[in-house]
Amino acid sequence: MREELEAVLHAHRVTPLPEGIDRASVCDPDLPSAEIVGWATLVAAGVPLSPSEQDRLADTAANAFALIALLPVAARPYFARLGLIATLASALAVGAPASR
Repeated sequence: MREELEAVLHAHRVTPLPEGIDRASVCDPDLPSAEIVGWATLVAAGVPLSPSEQDRLADTAANAFALIALLPVAARPYFARLGLIATLASALAVGAPASR
């Protein structure tokens, strides 16, 4: 699963924002992409998340797909990939013991 997360993170990094989506959309508080990518990068590197970070990531993963239907069709794959990143990172983070 870690390899899949790393591959999806790489795809996310090399894919530009879809046309018609501005940076403010990516910083939407309902889908905090910087947090998702940041946590996923840590998890992929084997850095344990705190219990509160694990909870926040799990919540974000659970809600990541909710807004996709409201987005322009061309933008959906970009944000679906964020949902996949959050889901994979959450699964890996929960599987690893957290620092307490």
